[in-house]
Amino acid sequence: MKSFFRTLFAVIVANALVVVLAVVVIIGAVAGQMKKPVEVKNGSVLVQTIDGEMPESEPSGGFSLPGGGVLSHAAVMENLEKARHDKRIKAVALKIGAPAIGLAKMDELRERVRLLRAAGKPVWGYSEYLGRGALYLGAACDSLFLMKYGYATLHGLASERPFIAGTLEKLGIQQNMHRIEGYKSFAEMVQRKDMSPTSRANVNWMLDVFYPAYLQTVEEGRRLPAGTIEGQVFAAGVNSPERLRDLKIVDRLVYWDDVEQGFLKVPGVKEAKNKDKNKDKKATPRPREISGQDYSRVTRAEAGIKGKKTIAIVHANGMIQGEESGMSFPFGATMGALTMEEAFRAAAANKDVAAIVYRVDSGGGDALTSWRIQRAALEAGKRKPIVVSMGDVAGSGGYLICYPCAPILAGKMSVVGSIGSISGKMNMRGLYDKIGLTKDFVTRGPFPTIDSDYFDYTPPEWAAFTADHWKGYQDWVADIARVRGKTPAEIDSIGRGRVWTGEQALERGLIDRIGGFDDAVALAREKGGIPAGQEVKLVHYPRKKSPIEALKSGGMAAFTRVLAQELTGQAVREVKEQVDGPWRREQAWAWDPNTYRPW
Repeated sequence: MKSFFRTLFAVIVANALVVVLAVVVIIGAVAGQMKKPVEVKNGSVLVQTIDGEMPESEPSGGFSLPGGGVLSHAAVMENLEKARHDKRIKAVALKIGAPAIGLAKMDELRERVRLLRAAGKPVWGYSEYLGRGALYLGAACDSLFLMKYGYATLHGLASERPFIAGTLEKLGIQQNMHRIEGYKSFAEMVQRKDMSPTSRANVNWMLDVFYPAYLQTVEEGRRLPAGTIEGQVFAAGVNSPERLRDLKIVDRLVYWDDVEQGFLKVPGVKEAKNKDKNKDKKATPRPREISGQDYSRVTRAEAGIKGKKTIAIVHANGMIQGEESGMSFPFGATMGALTMEEAFRAAAANKDVAAIVYRVDSGGGDALTSWRIQRAALEAGKRKPIVVSMGDVAGSGGYLICYPCAPILAGKMSVVGSIGSISGKMNMRGLYDKIGLTKDFVTRGPFPTIDSDYFDYTPPEWAAFTADHWKGYQDWVADIARVRGKTPAEIDSIGRGRVWTGEQALERGLIDRIGGFDDAVALAREKGGIPAGQEVKLVHYPRKKSPIEALKSGGMAAFTRVLAQELTGQAVREVKEQVDGPWRREQAWAWDPNTYRPW
């Protein structure tokens, strides 16, 4: 009886905690909806931080828990676009840390910086930690400043990948994985203890493009003689801030308040007024500033972009799996089939939408889910013109979900392809033996234990499994060949897991054009019958449900699921922030372009 009451008490307490948490979250969400409109004063400086984890998109309509509020790549891009048109914004400061994005997205940010400068608005870059990513973006600015006693880590590229085959051996786990084929290098993590020759070759041909392009872009942006970055900066191994200033890698060594003082000399920038009655009259004046977080709440119309026509942006980012998009620790964002189907239906059904930009940024995931998302995109394309814009990566399932759509645009430094497959199982029996776990079976019919984690595949099972795996790959190759106007042999010759830069993918017929997000929007505008130069409204899909909306539509179960996704997402960001400190995040920027999750 005591046990019963203890259990009952525990259940009551647990439910009470859930209710309390729900109330707190609802109050926070309501409070978030009741925020005062953002006031942008004339003569302001936009201070946009670009650092750390930057997801491709953060669907509108949701909410952030306390301590959250990470701006997505799409939100930062939008801020820079609004600032170019906003007459109240006179200059832009980029506080650059170690953004965890690739060169393709960096190039899109650089293009937005170029447009700002062309519009007569100064863009200054400021960094306290100058790594390769910060330098690549900062080189696009009018001026680049490094904190006087800041850090700098500038050296050559290294593609590093872990292998756990030895770990699995120690645990008694036997891999039963089949990959198609040699270039599908993700499987090597569990199959080998080093890179295979084919995998190493793929990494080499990618870096053969990335590395010289990086050097050229930075040197041209900073107006440096060719060879400066590799011969003097990278070759030194370690560079002091003073040396980087002397080499003109940065313009000045300053503190942030020095940068603020400099902005007061920019025409049109006004001094911020201190409303504190007890203010120190001798306090150092500061310019009017608005943070990127606050400016993200300013609408395009409020910034002066008054488009009559609308273009829908359907974001397809993250690991492809499951029904609903969300967060999956430790992988981060996930892309669900049902979420994407609803997004495409909503975009196609919106009477105001003239065209769709299908924004893909994914290294792959589950095949079944990928085919469903592809189908949804094709159905939407029957009703509205659709343009594919590839971000940092559209590989494996990330390529599968969009290859039949046309036209396809990718950046020069996008990673495209990985047409191949990995499938199989793990035999966990050795580990089970170590911990005393056993299994017994009663079976009927052929192949009853083919999926069991207690056995390796038998020869007949392996033959049946691999034959079916190859058929799935060959069917995919044949369909790509049909869509792209190639023969199956031609697609197979660039498939089997191979990945390509955007330019290499264009040469091989996997995409239609080189171009970033702005180019995709311009093409969508043309296909949607919108006159060139006419501004447009943007509407983003999928729209994330807030817990309140989930509670209204799906009851407590739906509310709990959405709340769990919010909590998981915040946990993922915080863990990554701790693990991917400045040093690790710099390695993340040089992420191995040949490593993908299986589709």
